[in-house]
Amino acid sequence: MGYASSVHCSRQRFNISSLLRSALAALCLLSLWTNLRLINLTTSSASETAPTQPIAPNGLSSRDSLPRCEALMQNPSSPFANGAFLTSRANQVVWKMRHDGSRELTLPHTCRLKRYTAQQASRCLQNKHLLFIGDSLTRYQYLSLAYFLEHKHWPPRYPSSGYTPCTQFDMKGKEACSSFLEPNVCCEYDWDNWAHGQWPGFMQSLGGGTDGALFHGRMEAQSVRAKPPIERYQYVSSDENNDGRVRVSLLLEFGWVGSEPYYGWNLTGCANTGSCRYTPESYEKKVERNTNKDWDWEYPNVATAFQPGSSLHNEYLDDTNYVFYNRGLWGALQQDKAETIMNALRNMTRGTNNRCFFKSTTGCGRSVSNSLDSIEYNDVRKMTFDSGCEYFDIGHVTQEFGRFIVPDKSSMASSVAMEYRHVFWDSVHYVSVLYFISCTVVTTV
Repeated sequence: MGYASSVHCSRQRFNISSLLRSALAALCLLSLWTNLRLINLTTSSASETAPTQPIAPNGLSSRDSLPRCEALMQNPSSPFANGAFLTSRANQVVWKMRHDGSRELTLPHTCRLKRYTAQQASRCLQNKHLLFIGDSLTRYQYLSLAYFLEHKHWPPRYPSSGYTPCTQFDMKGKEACSSFLEPNVCCEYDWDNWAHGQWPGFMQSLGGGTDGALFHGRMEAQSVRAKPPIERYQYVSSDENNDGRVRVSLLLEFGWVGSEPYYGWNLTGCANTGSCRYTPESYEKKVERNTNKDWDWEYPNVATAFQPGSSLHNEYLDDTNYVFYNRGLWGALQQDKAETIMNALRNMTRGTNNRCFFKSTTGCGRSVSNSLDSIEYNDVRKMTFDSGCEYFDIGHVTQEFGRFIVPDKSSMASSVAMEYRHVFWDSVHYVSVLYFISCTVVTTV
């Protein structure tokens, strides 16, 4: 999945060449996110400008006649140079059915999003630091991108089928399920058994386990699944091809109220040297520290945690190129909190090459029942633009998802079973489809 960003240009002064470079990097990210599950993703902008629909010789619109999205952004004087048009609500979004049952996000009247290889994505994001802050949606967008950079391919499209044969295949006829012996990094239920240690085992494997594990020691996990839960990760790619290293960080937010205390531990930097380990013994020590409230930092809530002068703000200040924030699955973001945190993130990413985003919530049933799209687009978006940040409109792009799954409300068990077999097997998270989308967006921006 890759990313294209939506920029409120009139509120910021950009050096044109710097803007173009950062916009193309954002486009790279957008395209990555959407490539992840062969879904192309975009972000919505304050500007609703859309390119003119190209017409093929037969009078019909033709995808092949569309320009590449990056081509529209190459000219510094182009109104599309900042990439904001990619998620504009003026642009039609169509999730095209593919032969293997997956869906590909297309902009049928705008442009073609590039499908990046891992090497191209690494080059596009070389020497960049991406920071994700938010809910479980954000966790898997982070993990899918880190997995893509580390393993040079996306996680399997489907979760593990256990000990039964996989019945899902990709466009090339290859099995599209995770192996029971290699659970899916984007499917938490793959880990929910004695063999893989459930959440503790999942976190330990992310953080290096006893031998480097999933990310070969290049991901640090300052995380425990306890009361209270804490999740903080940092991944640093290798530089084996001399393409430059990519750093991707995540801080999770928990809580339905939105004003819960925010605490955690400092990073050690082991991801820089590929030396991260997270053994069962070290996990138990973390649980004990958590029980004793032995944290390295604590703030009244997540918004204040990133205020100028805080340790987290100082840690990421002038060292973060792209930051994304979303808490939608925990409920609507209140305007005062939106103003506080988006201003803090803009201050943290100051500079013409850096960008901050509020990432809207996916178009799932929970979004509809809580009117999240309306609240975020009408209220939070304004606060985001006023702060000088940008609005990454995943809600707009995934609105159609709500029609793809109609769970059986009469039985939760049958609903889960049905979704598990479906391409969008988790109708809240859209694991593992949506996370791949986000990565395309990031690499496109």
